Amino acid sequence: MAALIASAPTASLSYCSEPSVYASEPSFSGNEPSAPSSFQKPDVPYCLSSYSYSGTHECDEYELRAYFDEVDEYVEDLKEYYAEAITFAQKVVDYANEARAFSDEIQYFANEVLEYAKCEAEDVNTQHE
Repeated sequence: MAALIASAPTASLSYCSEPSVYASEPSFSGNEPSAPSSFQKPDVPYCLSSYSYSGTHECDEYELRAYFDEVDEYVEDLKEYYAEAITFAQKVVDYANEARAFSDEIQYFANEVLEYAKCEAEDVNTQHE
C-alpha cells in the first residue's frame, strides 16, 4: 500500500490564473474634409483684365462688388475647410492614441497568455516528478 501511495502523482500546489482581456478596439468616426473646388474659385472679370499692367479698370461698381463678394465667399469656404481639416487632424491623433493604448493592452494580454502557458506547462511537468 505504501508503494501505491508513493507511485501516485503528486498534486500540484501552484495555481495558474487564466488571463482575460477587456480591451475594446478603437473605431474611427471622422470624415476627411473636402476642399473647395477650384471651379468655385472666382474668375477675374474681363473688365479687370488690363488692371495688372495699367492700374485702371473699366468695371462698373456692381461688377466689382459681385466679384469681391465671390472672393469673400471663396475665402470663407477655405477658412471652413481649414477648420474642418484641423478638427479631422485632431480626430486622427485621438484615434492613433486610442489605437496605441489598444495595442499596449493587447501586448500586455499576450504577455499574460505566455505566462499562463508557462505556468500550466510547469504545473504539468511537476505532476509527473
